[in-house]
Amino acid sequence: MGALSPPEREAYERHLADCAQCRAEVAEFGELPALLGKLDPDVAQAMTAPSWAGPSAVPATASWAGPSMASQPRVLDRARVGRRTDRRRRRWQHAGTALVAACLGVLAVIGVRAAGVGQPEFVAMQEVAASVPVTASLALEDESDGTLVRMRCAYKPSADGHGKWTYKLYVVPEHGEPEELDAWTAGAGDEYQLKAHSRYQRGDIRKLEIRKSDGTPLLVLDA
Repeated sequence: MGALSPPEREAYERHLADCAQCRAEVAEFGELPALLGKLDPDVAQAMTAPSWAGPSAVPATASWAGPSMASQPRVLDRARVGRRTDRRRRRWQHAGTALVAACLGVLAVIGVRAAGVGQPEFVAMQEVAASVPVTASLALEDESDGTLVRMRCAYKPSADGHGKWTYKLYVVPEHGEPEELDAWTAGAGDEYQLKAHSRYQRGDIRKLEIRKSDGTPLLVLDA
């Protein structure tokens, strides 16, 4: 039912090889997962109620001698039914615990996976010129009317620590004119982030470039 971890399952399967009683229990338990999906909650509650309790219980004054010996088979039958019901109730309780554990495990996995949903994957841009003073990474996300472009960039410290430069981010499509997404000014040691929308669909983008103000490419990302 998925309630055991892989090491626990392996250990239990090794145990089954030498334990006939547990093999029989597993065989009897095998159909339970499918039955649980069809079981009405009221029926489940009724099945777990001990049938040997209440008005049908054996009277405290019952005698085991004389004429009352005729009632002994009925008493034994009720005792056997009581034991079977008790075993059934314990199995249902164990099954419920196993199902809860399995569901919690599934929800934990779903939660871990869901935690990563919506987190864009950033890819580093490559240098296309010598002594490029900036590093950057981009993430592209599909939108109905184009592509969302996210950028993170940082500027290497310089020896004198002075100077500001203007940079531009361009989308270069497979066909058509390059699109300027943004322009900004930054200096040594600065960090910069942006989020901009491109009219081009992601499948139509050939590459993205960071250029100097004079149009010289510095960094490129092959889309």
